[in-house]
Amino acid sequence: MTVMVDPKKEKRKFKRYNVDGVHGNMLFSSDVNIINISIDGSAIETTKRLNIDKEYALKIKYKDNILNLKGFVVWSILSHTETRKNGEVIPIYKSGMRFTNVLSEKSSNLLRFIDENKTESIEKRVLGVRFKIKRTGDAMIDYPYEYNVKRLSLSGMLIETDNTFDIDSSHDMEIFLDNRILPVFGRIVNCVESKSEDLTRYDIGIEFVSMSDEDKKFLSDFLGSLENSGEKG
Repeated sequence: MTVMVDPKKEKRKFKRYNVDGVHGNMLFSSDVNIINISIDGSAIETTKRLNIDKEYALKIKYKDNILNLKGFVVWSILSHTETRKNGEVIPIYKSGMRFTNVLSEKSSNLLRFIDENKTESIEKRVLGVRFKIKRTGDAMIDYPYEYNVKRLSLSGMLIETDNTFDIDSSHDMEIFLDNRILPVFGRIVNCVESKSEDLTRYDIGIEFVSMSDEDKKFLSDFLGSLENSGEKG
């Protein structure tokens, strides 16, 4: 099976290698509705279920800046469903996040955002008060989708995941290699369904769009070690 390009147009510049035990995350951003927020956490609505005890990145547009908040999900429930104009029924989940990276400058910016956008206090808590927010259309959340890497080269990779992604969409990604996180920006070039033990999985071809010179050197050295061990695919 061709990994990253149409077989009729396949002209690989780099060797690809079979890899085993290599994992990574693909970050997929989606709109989020903020129900309430405080300095210590937030209740939000999403169209995808968030996993309890998993860390997510919440991004809030505030004036000309982005508040980058990270937090663990402490609860998550199916709230209700919505019917879109095309008749599609969308599940809406409510989740509670506990922020983990609100320090000094970030806490000051978050407090200013709350003060300028709050409508009323709704709940007194040990660490403060939760506020409803009058503007909720400028918030996004990053969903990290874990994947297994099956083949790897300097120009891209073939991954296996239980999620589908749109062809030609681009995403921030992470590859875990030798106790190091390798950040890359990649484009989805193909997606093929496969079944394994009655589970639906997807083989997805990724083209690397950008990577730092330092990370590219690290990847090159890693692939060189596979070349010496005879792991070429």
